[in-house]
Amino acid sequence: MKKGDILIMLFVVVLAIGLLVFYKISTTQHYHHKYAVIMVDGKIYKKVSLEDVNYREEIPIVTKYGKNVLLVKNGGIQVIYAECPDKICIKEGFIDKPGQSIVCLPFRMVVEIRGVKNAEVDQVVY
Repeated sequence: MKKGDILIMLFVVVLAIGLLVFYKISTTQHYHHKYAVIMVDGKIYKKVSLEDVNYREEIPIVTKYGKNVLLVKNGGIQVIYAECPDKICIKEGFIDKPGQSIVCLPFRMVVEIRGVKNAEVDQVVY
């Protein structure tokens, strides 16, 4: 191996580690009032608070398109039952971070997690 090859490999490794650190820092922001918005046909069907990690609820979504059942637990949400043929919404799994979503196209259902970022003010000086 030549010196140039080693430098390129070292650069790529350092870049990968830097991107990983940046990703971890940017995704660990704290949110208050985290909630899930369940929409059917583009209209809000229900809003569910995800603040209490000990809260557990099954939410049946029955529409003219069919039936889905959502499970709220551990500060997140997932689809546990769907009558749609492909069941992609079930395969999406458990989501718990603002910005994540589950989409069921046959039933026109979207579940999106939203939240408000903390301002993180340490001290106010007058």
